This record gives sequence, C-alpha cells and structure tokens, in this order.
Amino acid sequence: MQIATIPTNEEARLKALLDYDILDTEAERVFDELTLLASEICETPIALISLVDPERQWFKAAVGLDAKETPRDVAFCAHAIHQQELFEIEDALADPRFFDNPLVTGGPKVRFYAGVPLLTPDGLAIGTLCAIDHKPRKLNKFQAKTLNILGRNVISQMELRRKIQLLREQDKNKTEFLSNMSHELRTPLNAIISFSGLLIKDDDNFADNDKLRQYLQHIEYSGKRLLGVINTILDINKIEAGMMSLDPSPCNIRELFSQLRGMLAIGAEEKHVSFQIQIEPEVPKILVLDEAKFGQIVINLISNAIKYTPSYKSVLVTLNNTEQNLSLSVQDQGVGISHADKAKLFGTFQQVGNSKNTQGSGLGLAITKSLVELMRGNIKVQSEPQFGSTFTVELPLTLPTNNIPDPIAQSSNPTFNTQSRILVVEDNEINQMVIEAMLATYGLMATIVGSGEEGLDTLQHSIFDLVLMDIHLPGISGIEASQQIRQSLPTLPIVALSADTFEQERTKKSPSVFNDFLTKPIDVPKLNAVLLRYLPQSN
Repeated sequence: MQIATIPTNEEARLKALLDYDILDTEAERVFDELTLLASEICETPIALISLVDPERQWFKAAVGLDAKETPRDVAFCAHAIHQQELFEIEDALADPRFFDNPLVTGGPKVRFYAGVPLLTPDGLAIGTLCAIDHKPRKLNKFQAKTLNILGRNVISQMELRRKIQLLREQDKNKTEFLSNMSHELRTPLNAIISFSGLLIKDDDNFADNDKLRQYLQHIEYSGKRLLGVINTILDINKIEAGMMSLDPSPCNIRELFSQLRGMLAIGAEEKHVSFQIQIEPEVPKILVLDEAKFGQIVINLISNAIKYTPSYKSVLVTLNNTEQNLSLSVQDQGVGISHADKAKLFGTFQQVGNSKNTQGSGLGLAITKSLVELMRGNIKVQSEPQFGSTFTVELPLTLPTNNIPDPIAQSSNPTFNTQSRILVVEDNEINQMVIEAMLATYGLMATIVGSGEEGLDTLQHSIFDLVLMDIHLPGISGIEASQQIRQSLPTLPIVALSADTFEQERTKKSPSVFNDFLTKPIDVPKLNAVLLRYLPQSN
C-alpha cells in the first residue's frame, strides 16, 4: 500500500480547512443533498464529502457508508488532494498504490473511486467529493463534468456557511457592544433626567426665580431628547437581533395620549407648530396593548410630522376604531413626499426630501414599521409633494377580558405603606442618590448597598419588603445575587434595575429571577406602578 505524501502547501491547506470551522459538526441538509446527487448521477452505491485533516479523513456527508472517518494513511482522498482535477481509480485491485489497501481488501470493498478536490478560492484542496463502487468502472463525460460541478457547489456552500457564521459573530459582537454602550450612555442620563425632573416638581426652588425653572426644563427636555436618540439606535439593533418582544397590559388610552402630548409639546412650541389630538368617543377607555411600544409608534409619527411641518402650520392626530382594529392617523401640513422617496421611506438610515434641513438618524420610520409589524399591524402613507402627508397605522383591537380597574386611576393615588422596607443594590454613587431621592418623594426610606455580596449579607440580618437590584455589579452580578436570594427567600419581590436595554429582552427569553424590570433613566410612572404592585398596602 502506498501512503500519500504530505502536500507542499499542507500548513496553508490545514489552516484553510480549520477556518471553515466545519470538522466534527452535525449533518447539514445541503451537504447531504449534494452527496446524494453525486451518488445518483454517478450511479454508485457510495458517495462522500471527505475532509482531510492531519490524522484522518472525516466525512461531512455520506451516502451508503456508516463510518464517520478513517485514518488518513488509508484514505484515497489523501491522494486526491494532490490533484486539481478529477482523480479516478477504475480498478483499485489493479492499481499498485491501492491493491492491498484495507479499504479495498476489507470493508467497504472499494474497487472504483472518483474524487474531485474541494478547492478553496485560493486553490487549496481541503478534501474531496467522491463516488465509490464495489466493482470496476469509469465515469462517462457527463458524470465526470457533473461531479466537478457538484464539488464546486460544496465549496460554495462552505463559503456561504462561513460568511453566515462570520455575520452572526459580528452581529453578536455588535449586540454586546451596544449593550455595553447602552449601560454607559444611559447611566449618566439617569442622573440628568431624574434630578432635573425632581427639582422641577419642587415649587419651593422657584419662588423668585422663573429662569431657573426654565433652565431646568430645558435640561430635562434635552436629556430626554438625547435619550430618545440613544433608544432609537438601540431599538433598531434589538429588532435586527430578534430581541424585541411584546409586553401587553391594560392601558388607559386617553391618559396615555395626554402624557404623550405633554412630552411632545415643547418641541412643537419651539417650532411654532400646533398639533391636535382627537380621540373618537367610541374608542374604549381601556385597551390591552404594549403601552411602551405603542407610545413609541405615536411619538415617532408625531415627532416626524412636527419636524417636516413648517412653522405656524399644524399636525392633526386622530384615533378611532372598528370592531377588530384600532386606527391611528397622523396628518401634517409639511412638504409632502415624492413617489421616488416613498420607496425608501421605511428603510434604515434613510431620510427623504432635503435631509440637510432636518435633523435625525433616519431610523424613526424604520423602527415604527418594525414595531407595527411586531404588534401584528400595518402602516401606510398617503402623500403628494407640497400637500403634506398622512400616516395611518392599523393595529388589532384587544379589550380586557375581565372588568379590570383603570391602571392610571390605580396608580395616581399611591396606597402602599410608606413604612415599607426597601433594599437597593446599586454600585454607582450617583444612581444611589437618584433612587434615594425618587423614593423620598413617596416618603419611603431605603437601605442602599454597593454590591451583590453586601446585599446578600444585609438580607441575612434584616427583613425587607422589596429589593431593587442593579444587574451590572462588581463581584457577583445582580442576576447571580438574585438567584441566591431566590433560594432562601423565594417570595421576596426582586425588581431589576439596569441601564442596559438589551438585558430586559434577554431576561424575558429565559427563566428570570426578577419579578419586574426598571430601565434607567427610571420612569416615574413605572416606578410608581412597581411600588404599588409589590409593597404592602397601607391600612
């Protein structure tokens, strides 16, 4: 038996093989089908995709053979990788290189072998696509030509497989980067928005200084505007990564629009654009939907309308319903949209018209469309240049199944016991001050510690009604700390705190140790709802 020599380019060949990251992987349909085609076209009982590493030939796909690999020394494919074209042995028993080969004298009784080298784009042979028979024979021209074509297809699929893996890895790295940036950017905004909001609410600060109130309002508004830009960029990546999910709950639709109007009023006033909101009387007071995502749809559409509407013009927002659908319409008096621009209207990083005169990332409508589709709805636009635009969103109408109390009415008058004991686990000193100040507005005191280890130690010596747990902590993470708390105190409510918006979606997709999740900057109504939900009621 003649053992094949080692190719002169062996080091580069093995590196190319390993770069495909395919050795010892599970079967894949596309390779199985290409191997079956080779067997049927060449009319052989056996066909293989064989990859040659330093010690063996390993079969990525096989027809008519149960073995997964053989030693390299006995492999016909170890000879074939020296070729650039078809390597064909018509009768192995008559060939001095193979007549005493164990694969010929024993199972699988190889008499005929035809293999085309699997050549990478750089011309490196990493293995073969081969057809094997138990009797002597020769491929005809059609079979030989087709086997070569199938071999090139095997490499094409391996290239595609590698590119997909690379894209997945890049996407994972991008998600991790954005997750870290979410935490880093939103943490200082938590202080800016929360402290300015708390100061604005305290009328004693402005007894003789209206300008101070105005400055603080501008700080809060600018902080929220920056937060909106950050959220937009993060949201489009969460959607692309498939990390966006729905969280439907009862929502007072009129109160929601009242809050959204307050948020949008400053931007409209700065531009001298008026906007009206008309909610038809037939629209139910309470609807079941994902309030945050629906609110974002409304904000994106109205903000866009205000942005493209000239000063001293108006924007009209209407909400009505049928038995099956909720319909939102946003009509502006802007410059309108050309037919050519409509085609790219919902694309990412696209701005239509004269983008030099407008601010924005070009993501708002792309995210809006994705959110609408996530909520199983549709969005359409009617527009003509110089005659403004009307965006219409249709969403499934879902009503509460039972007589559920108005969530806003419930939360507007807190009824929890202000003597409740709250443990806050937060390592950032500024964030500690923020949450302490926010809880103080409810007359609540908190015990604050800076690590998961301190939190666990504190719970061993004291009783608490609620734990607010930061996720990114030095030492053990907030998730690990909460898992340990669950083992000894399974009924203690634990609410996650995080500036990482990706973390909330990750905890939804796996069994979570958290009862709830608050994203920094902490939204006051959401904090209010959490306190109502988990703290003991007052007498």
